[in-house]
Amino acid sequence: MLHTEIKRIKKQQAALLYFVVVFLSFFAQSFASHGDSSWSNKKLRLAVPQKSGRFSELVNINRDPRTNTTTISGFCIDVFKAAVEELDYQLDYELIPFVNATGQRNGTYSELIDQIFFQNYDGAVGDITITANRSLYVDFTLPFTDLGVGMIAPKGSNNMWIFLKPLTTDLWLSTAAFFVLTGFVIWLIERPINDEFQGSMSQQIGIIFWFSFSTLVFAHKEKLRSNLSRFVVIVWVFVVLILTSSYTATLTSMITVQHIQLNSKENYIGYRSDNSRITNTKGVISNLNFKSTNLKSFKSTDDYANALSGGIKNGGVSAIIDEIPYIKIFLSKYSADYSMVKSIPSTNGFAFVFHKGCPLVPDLSRAIAKLREDGKLIMMENAWFKSSQSATFTSSASEDPSNNNYVNPLTLDNFRGLFLITGVSSTLALAMLYGYWLYKNWHVMKNCNFRGLIRTRFEFMNEYFSKKIYHRTGETNVIHPAE
Repeated sequence: MLHTEIKRIKKQQAALLYFVVVFLSFFAQSFASHGDSSWSNKKLRLAVPQKSGRFSELVNINRDPRTNTTTISGFCIDVFKAAVEELDYQLDYELIPFVNATGQRNGTYSELIDQIFFQNYDGAVGDITITANRSLYVDFTLPFTDLGVGMIAPKGSNNMWIFLKPLTTDLWLSTAAFFVLTGFVIWLIERPINDEFQGSMSQQIGIIFWFSFSTLVFAHKEKLRSNLSRFVVIVWVFVVLILTSSYTATLTSMITVQHIQLNSKENYIGYRSDNSRITNTKGVISNLNFKSTNLKSFKSTDDYANALSGGIKNGGVSAIIDEIPYIKIFLSKYSADYSMVKSIPSTNGFAFVFHKGCPLVPDLSRAIAKLREDGKLIMMENAWFKSSQSATFTSSASEDPSNNNYVNPLTLDNFRGLFLITGVSSTLALAMLYGYWLYKNWHVMKNCNFRGLIRTRFEFMNEYFSKKIYHRTGETNVIHPAE
């Protein structure tokens, strides 16, 4: 009996506990979705950081002195308004420029975070980067921009003859000469013993050029019968392999935008600086092992373009590192000559800021996620960061030898050793060929009158050309009788 009573009491306690859990869960969900009474009954004061005319595509605060009205616009503002429209309830808010009495920005972004922490503002809307330190004092929504920083560098020039640039003129001529020379050496060795290297004069000349240049793609089909010619071809194919590999690597470097070595001590890197304080971007760059003396700060997209076009020899920089949203704004104006060569996932993107425990944060985060899924974030991004070619730079820093991104073409000095090897191997093969021929026919050569043979050859050529000249002169001096 006692045992049955205990079981009944336990069942009642379990039912009561289940009811409490369900009730608390429903209450928590309702609170998170609709907020507490303090949020629904008051107008939120949201600070907006001033950009001072730089990167105004993100946030632009325009004050009309005649009407004393302030207009706030920009990509960040549009995203916030779109996210608010996705909420299931009405949100009353006011966007307040974070400026002082003179209209200048009323402090740094970190000081803005402090103002929110002390509840002088309910939150902030703008290009505010999520950091671990800031998240200790405020709450961030989901980021509404791409994560990380990117690197901007000049593009290579679009030249239809760029395939000729990896090699200098003297190297092109030397390579062509050795192609023909190698074919001629193979022809000399194979002609007496190989039917494929015989025929009319035009056929033999064609074989010389065909065989030499076919080694470029290893497509020669003629069978070699002499070990000497095989030796020459093996050495030449080795030279061709190194030449083609070096050419391909250099051409790839010229076509591809030059990637900046992060640990290079000679490169100067630019970054964005809104004021004399250290920005979040500079903190990221300092973690990439750059020397502090090689860092230069800039304030606008025009400053970026001027520094990149000048190059390090003219007081500029090799590359610019900034957060990806700022890079997209820069490329919307200067995409013809510059591009983002790499991205580094070292920052967490932009987000909206509210004080700790704000129930609005999860609702706005879900709204931002929905905007991203529906493609509305991309549409707003394209609307604000669309490409405009109104201002471009015609000079390409990647082709300026004074610029650190310049790719040096291959010269003859780089391959003198290879040409020496193939030249020596061809000479050695010919020396062995004719040395063996002289050794085999020495008894004939010993009794041969070379002087008489040479004299006879010269007399024959003299007589031949004399007849040719006389015949042509006689034709021109013929007098035709008048009809």
